[in-house]
Amino acid sequence: MQRLWSGEELGEHWTLRADDLALLAALPAGGRLGLAAQLAYWRQNGRFPDDEADLAPAVVGHLASQVGVHADVLEGYEWTGRTGRRHRRLVLDHLAVAAFDDAAEAKFRSWLSDELLPREPAPAVFEGDVSGWFARERISRPGGYRLDRVLRSARTTHDDAALLRVADRLDGGMRERLDALLANADGGSGFARLESDPDRVGLESLLTEIGKLELLRSLALPADLLRGVHPEQIKRFRRRTAIETAWELRRHPERIRLPLLGFWCVPRRSEVIDGLFALLMQVTHRITVKAERRVLDELVEEAVEVRGKAGILFRVAEAAVGSPEGVVREVIFPAAGQNTLEALVREARALGTPQSRRSCCARPQSSMCTNALSAMV
Repeated sequence: MQRLWSGEELGEHWTLRADDLALLAALPAGGRLGLAAQLAYWRQNGRFPDDEADLAPAVVGHLASQVGVHADVLEGYEWTGRTGRRHRRLVLDHLAVAAFDDAAEAKFRSWLSDELLPREPAPAVFEGDVSGWFARERISRPGGYRLDRVLRSARTTHDDAALLRVADRLDGGMRERLDALLANADGGSGFARLESDPDRVGLESLLTEIGKLELLRSLALPADLLRGVHPEQIKRFRRRTAIETAWELRRHPERIRLPLLGFWCVPRRSEVIDGLFALLMQVTHRITVKAERRVLDELVEEAVEVRGKAGILFRVAEAAVGSPEGVVREVIFPAAGQNTLEALVREARALGTPQSRRSCCARPQSSMCTNALSAMV
């Protein structure tokens, strides 16, 4: 129920007419505002309010100003008491409201099937439209039980018509393939595999989703199978199918079972395709991250510096020159040359143990000074 009203809306929807004010003229203050509230509320909603809380404070103030009383006088009004019931009969007579007889019910059902239900309104909008119909047609609203029965019956008829339209578009091959989805196999029914969510990101999960897409495509359902059906109605049928198992679906008659599977499989195909794209992107991202990490580890491993390698090489050269027989003469001398190794040994003995490359780079000026002093000496 709308609680906030602008001044323009109050004037359009809650203004009393001249004949309404004439009906209220002989009543006391409390009864006058109470009758005005019931009259205006029925004209707006097609039913009577249960108490003052059903009316917004702005509406009560607007009505009170029209009948010339203060809004507080409504606090003592008997909405469901004898006074309230008597006022309701006055309202129905004043508005010439007809009873909800068979003719009115047929008219109401026709309006539901032709205008309201095809729009698939939200529950709040649905209730407001139903109330508005009774107000426009000036037909007395039936009791809750009877009204609910009529509404459920009309919705069932509306849904059955949609199921029948979809069923008529299925040929013999489609019917056999849809029924095969519900057949039990070693790994369960095809329907159970199709409704399962993807597993962890990986090649196996990717192949499983591809298998689902191939199974859905093998049904060969036309893309326009659900044409003319409201998207909200498709969602309702999908939710109805999703909460049932293959065993429960098999228990439905063919006229319900097969179109329900059609309502579920056609949108499911798009969902699987979208899921495949997302899964493929995740797999590609994981491969890229692993490759980058592996290359980075290799680069770090190659970039690790062996500290003191110059001294180690000089010691190897000194050992080779000191014991040149055997393997040294056969392997090392052909590679580096005996004269080169002897020159390296003489250089090492003359300069002392060389520092690491990093130490030399860290103190280039001190090394230059040392070399200069050695040359002077």
